[in-house]
Amino acid sequence: MIREWIPGRGVAAQFLPYLLVLCGLGLLAWPTLEGVVSRWFKLDESYSHGFLLLAVSVFLIAQSVKRHPVTSGFYPFWLVPLCLSLLGYWLGGLIRLQALQQLTLVPMLLSALAVLMGWRQVRWLIIPVGLLFLTVPVWDFLSWNLQLITVAVNKFLLGLLDIDFEVEGVFVYLIGVGTFEVAHGCSGLRYLLVGQALVLIYGEMYLSRLSSRVLLFCCGVAFALVANWIRVFVIIYMGYETNMQSSLIEDHDNFGWWVFAATLVPLYFIARRLEVRDGECSSNASAETGSVSSRKSVGISLGAILVCVVLTYSALPEKRSPVSDHPENYSIDIQQRYAPVFGAQLAGWRPQIQNPDRTYTQTLFDRQRISSDGSIDEQFYLGIFTYEFQRHRAELIQYSNKLYDSSVWAPQQFYRVETDLSIPIQGITLENRLTGENIHVAYSYLVEGRWETDQWRAKLAQVLGFFSDRSDASLLIAAVRCGECAPRDSLVNFVETTFPQSVSTINQELAGLSDEGISVIAE
Repeated sequence: MIREWIPGRGVAAQFLPYLLVLCGLGLLAWPTLEGVVSRWFKLDESYSHGFLLLAVSVFLIAQSVKRHPVTSGFYPFWLVPLCLSLLGYWLGGLIRLQALQQLTLVPMLLSALAVLMGWRQVRWLIIPVGLLFLTVPVWDFLSWNLQLITVAVNKFLLGLLDIDFEVEGVFVYLIGVGTFEVAHGCSGLRYLLVGQALVLIYGEMYLSRLSSRVLLFCCGVAFALVANWIRVFVIIYMGYETNMQSSLIEDHDNFGWWVFAATLVPLYFIARRLEVRDGECSSNASAETGSVSSRKSVGISLGAILVCVVLTYSALPEKRSPVSDHPENYSIDIQQRYAPVFGAQLAGWRPQIQNPDRTYTQTLFDRQRISSDGSIDEQFYLGIFTYEFQRHRAELIQYSNKLYDSSVWAPQQFYRVETDLSIPIQGITLENRLTGENIHVAYSYLVEGRWETDQWRAKLAQVLGFFSDRSDASLLIAAVRCGECAPRDSLVNFVETTFPQSVSTINQELAGLSDEGISVIAE
């Protein structure tokens, strides 16, 4: 009879330190964990497998503990990686960079377990616990590179066929047929994460050799990427053959999972071959034995871990992460040139920005460009979205913040907006998928005194802003819709007129800020 797994006081006492450590780390990282789990609830995104993978992780941990009974103690060396992980989490809170805090979650948990268990025992938990890293939404940073790789592969495949096409960025133009955008959802990130999870789980359960696990992992990654490349190529080709009438264009998600499932067939045969090889080469290893747990050493480990956690918690600059339900409104003095039009959107378009502290959103027309019959050929949009400081659910660069609704608007062209303001401004032409109407948008990010047009560079500016006396982050965005005018010229003129006044208002409203932003724009 196996008595050690019958619940009792001994079992409860054995695992009580681990429960206390887990609770302590959970309380410390609660705002970050809340942000991670909120992404799991979004079933149409890349992290909808989070709850399932959490359950699998718990199962594998239980299986590992059964095979390798836990003996607790005090292993002081592992306090070093624990302190480094906590330092990284604290730094992420200090510079308002949630992605850095998310990156430290799994290393923080593993190093805390290592303090209690030591390397000889915690090594069996690396894969079961490490699976949780595939549920942390930091993999989005790979999305853009995966999109470019997918476009490059499909450019090569389409070049083998008699198809007239052009490629620009993430857009594939089928001449005379239509345009495909290899968007975020077409990057293959979902298949990559799921593929990695499947091969890691299979390797943990059935493979004994490290070389076999590494080989299977590489094959899993390769098959996941190939599945997405095939999916995108078939959709583009069917769009070409059917003049954009194929049902695959609208139902491409389900089709993608069928292609991914097909690639699992050869992957299974490879995994099975590796499993048989490992079984032939395996030998009976001697059972590991450990010393009996010492209450004193366990108490020292638990005390050291909790002290580090409490010190980190007390040093965090903010713990509750307040978010403004009703943002304050800016007052921009541009009424001499521009007059407001009822509404805060342009032809049905407006940026989707969540939880800013201060905003200005207005549709306008140029008083000087009214025609003789009183009609308005041009309409403009000016938007300012400011976060006084960035924190959980109130960050300038986050997944919920989008320049446009991709289900309604399709980007047609990207370009740099050349102005006399000496700041980088990105331009984009959007086309309404239903009406075919175009609007032209210009935007720039002002993050802690630094101007950026790329989202990831704007995210990085949060780190560089640690050395600045500013903590604010703003999106300045302008757009124009016109009939007979030259839209880009009108957009440049509108930006040069409104952006300096907008930056001046930001600096005046946010007390204690320097004039760095206005000095840069005025050079």
